Amino acid sequence: MRAFTGARTFVLGVSLSAVGLAGCQTPDPPSRPPHSVPELRPAVLTAVPKDTAPVGAVVPAGGVAPPGATPTTPGEFPVAANAVAPGAPLTVADLERLALAHNPTLVQAAAFVDAARGKATQAGLPFNPLIGMEAEQIGAGNTAGEVRWFTLQQQIVTGGKLRLSRLKYQKEAELAEIQANAQRLRVVNGIASAYFGVLAAQRSVENHKRLAENAEAAVKTTEQLVNVGQGNQQDLLQAQVEASQSRVALRTAEARLRQDWVRLATVVGVPDLPQQPLAGGLEPDGPPLTQDEALARLYQESPELLFALAKVEQDEIIVRRERREPIPNVTVRGGVGYNFETRNNTADAAFTLPLPVFDRNQGTVRQALADLGRSRAEVTRVQLDLRRRLSDAFTRYQTARDEVENFRTEALPKASKAYDLYVDQFKNRRAAFPQVLVAQRTVFQLKEDYNRSLLEFRRAEVEVRGLLLVDGLTAPREPVPPGHINATPKPR
Repeated sequence: MRAFTGARTFVLGVSLSAVGLAGCQTPDPPSRPPHSVPELRPAVLTAVPKDTAPVGAVVPAGGVAPPGATPTTPGEFPVAANAVAPGAPLTVADLERLALAHNPTLVQAAAFVDAARGKATQAGLPFNPLIGMEAEQIGAGNTAGEVRWFTLQQQIVTGGKLRLSRLKYQKEAELAEIQANAQRLRVVNGIASAYFGVLAAQRSVENHKRLAENAEAAVKTTEQLVNVGQGNQQDLLQAQVEASQSRVALRTAEARLRQDWVRLATVVGVPDLPQQPLAGGLEPDGPPLTQDEALARLYQESPELLFALAKVEQDEIIVRRERREPIPNVTVRGGVGYNFETRNNTADAAFTLPLPVFDRNQGTVRQALADLGRSRAEVTRVQLDLRRRLSDAFTRYQTARDEVENFRTEALPKASKAYDLYVDQFKNRRAAFPQVLVAQRTVFQLKEDYNRSLLEFRRAEVEVRGLLLVDGLTAPREPVPPGHINATPKPR
């Protein structure tokens, strides 16, 4: 068996690099599995500045991406939940170290690998020999008859069946390792998605605080206008309603922050992780992704497609194994004893083998061929499904990126300029203060919409860069599908 921990091991880093597939046309899906698996780069932050700041501060666009992080595997960082200083801004690396030590799905995925390796060991073991003692013709001639003091019987497996059985389950171990590495990618990408959710929620709380302050200022201003006869009671009631709604919206934003933090903590695997600021920003940086490059990378590196291709290889081995089953195994037997009637030592030997006259394993071979046909069709299904899901994710990514760019280049600059002009006019007594408050409120509301677009953009980017694997608490599936010929209690 090829050592899967070598040529076919996924290396999971925690930095996001641009996909180096520029100029790629729409790819043709591979017909055979690649000889080696390229490095997987989980979809985690390109927008975290080197000088990390608590969330809530505005990070300018074009921030510097973090340096490449160290590859991680389960158990490599046995970090306890209290290893992070309380109150200190958390980085993605902090969260990933915790997750790779505490997320239970990684333990489950590793257990499938160990189980498959155990099957490979068991399936390749020869039959145990039989030893015993026998007595025949007891009482013949008023004697003890014939006694065989020692017999030894051994069944010898022929046709290379043990080697193929071991190879079949070694392939299952490879499948389990693909699943384990896919699960690590799900966990890392799940952390990235939840991380951006907390970033957006914390920024939303800060923005709603400013909206609430703006609404309270509007109430006070309207009260003063009423007192001097320049306002009416309806205006005051309307301002009070808006202030009340702003307070409710602030409490809702704070509740959403708590909810998003729980989501992040559970993906990490430390549900009692104390809430604290996160270091980083939401603004995009670097060149935009292209759909052709993303599809090419998906066909080359997707664990789902690699799993389907490896499953075809395993089923081909299973067909070979089941076709060898009719080759008879040889049973040899020998023993030594003593005949008390003739008073001499005895020995015997036997050689037996079954004749494959009726049972030539034809039914099981047919079942194995059906499984192989299903696996080959699964490769095509996975390719089509990946293309469809990528199209959905990329559409969300492109739409959100366009919205973000519109906010950054059009809506927010113009709203901010309008606010600045109103402030200047108010200072020069050419505009009323309520107009200043309305312009300020418009800026804050646009920032809230901008924040939501950033979150949608980042989550779609995580999905595209992360090979469409994002849920870090989904239990890893078994490497053997239900109903498959391998789903039997006794391996062979």
